[in-house]
Amino acid sequence: MKSGLFWRLYSAILAVVLVTVVLFTAILLTVQRNRAQDTYETEVRMQARQVAEYMQQLNQLSLVRSNATIQYLVNEKIADIYNQYDADIWIVDFSSGRLQYIDRSWNTSEGIASEKVQEQLNRILAGNEIRITGLFEQLGDHIVTIGVPWTYSNGQVVGAVLLHIPVDRLTVPLLSVLPQAALPAGISLLLGVILAFVVARSQTLPMREIEGAVRAFSHGDLSRRVELHCGGELQQLGASINRMASELSSLEESRRSFVANVSHELRSPMTSMKGYVQAMLDGTISDADRPKYLQVVLDETNRLTDLVRDLLDLSRLESGKFPMEIAPFDANEMLRRILIRFEQRIESKSIDVDVQLAQDPCFALGDVNRINQVVSNLVDNAVKFMNGEGSLLTLRTLREGNRVRFEVQDNGPGISEADQPRVFDRFYKVDKAHTSGMGTGLGLSISKSILQQHSSEIRLRSRPGETVFSFELSAAGPTQRAPEPACAPNFQTTL
Repeated sequence: MKSGLFWRLYSAILAVVLVTVVLFTAILLTVQRNRAQDTYETEVRMQARQVAEYMQQLNQLSLVRSNATIQYLVNEKIADIYNQYDADIWIVDFSSGRLQYIDRSWNTSEGIASEKVQEQLNRILAGNEIRITGLFEQLGDHIVTIGVPWTYSNGQVVGAVLLHIPVDRLTVPLLSVLPQAALPAGISLLLGVILAFVVARSQTLPMREIEGAVRAFSHGDLSRRVELHCGGELQQLGASINRMASELSSLEESRRSFVANVSHELRSPMTSMKGYVQAMLDGTISDADRPKYLQVVLDETNRLTDLVRDLLDLSRLESGKFPMEIAPFDANEMLRRILIRFEQRIESKSIDVDVQLAQDPCFALGDVNRINQVVSNLVDNAVKFMNGEGSLLTLRTLREGNRVRFEVQDNGPGISEADQPRVFDRFYKVDKAHTSGMGTGLGLSISKSILQQHSSEIRLRSRPGETVFSFELSAAGPTQRAPEPACAPNFQTTL
């Protein structure tokens, strides 16, 4: 697979390079060919101009016959042009309309007299040079005529030099300019092959690293990390995979811890129940003590029931399959009912209760049963860690703008800074010996999940002698702020 990816990428890049080099070479050949043709045509035009220069030395065309030297030079030049370029030279005298220096014998009177030819001769008479294909039908459509004016010494145009050359002699073949483009094309292709290999390798090496890391993850090795320093999207992908591996590692550690904690929580009561039942069956426990130990077995059974219920609740909350029935409810009335439910436990521990309620009625938006569960868990934890005279439990509701804040405060020993970040973890207990009560270690985790379903969060503030849990919900009804202090009535009582 690795080789396949490399060769596919390498072949794709190489194909792009090859197409680019071919297009570049074709463009270069075209440019070089056009330049060569322009150079060649300029050279031919210079030959015609040179003939015109010879003619300029004469005062009139009729003197050529009497000037042997000039006549010789003109004849030699016309012969050279014919031999070198396969071209004919015509010299036109505008004063007489005669043609001279024609090597081929044919009747030109009709061609010279044509309107098309006269138009081009008039352009030369005006001092312009011409280049036209197929001007003379007698010569054929494949002949290019190049015309230049010849003048007296005073600059007056008195005639024209017409050079007739086949089109194919002005066309430069591609093979003649191919050597000029072959070297740069070859160098470009070689560099393209090398760069394609480097680029393909630079792209496949990170993919191999990522593929190796993913294979390690699939085999359970979550400690493997992707090491990339290539920059760009691939390095970002590697960083994302590393974050995923870290989260999976944390999730796996959490899962193992969860399984271990559940096993411990189930094993302890079941071991206790098994021991008591076995003792009653074999007669170790007397009939008089049997009700006492049966009560212990019942308590452990209730504890298992609570644990299973809490596990199911937590699972449904985290899966989103625990629908919330959001509706207005009276927060003050809910706190009063919770205090009534905890009355017996509060009295047994001689705990003072300070209730500070916002202006009645104080309506909040939420699932009243689930919020009742949250506050009950907080009150249960507070009562659990308070003992003896001087213990104080404080419950508050505060209306602040369009929010209602709930607070549960106790003056117990407090929660250490090391424990505070983990108190909302499943099965985490500040009391490491599990001697403070019969809790499952899931209450605060369930409370956090419930409040997340309400788009809220639970906060903790703790120090020795003071622990406060608080959360907020949206207020129901008109937005208003109670006067300071934001609690009415404010009373302290002992239940």
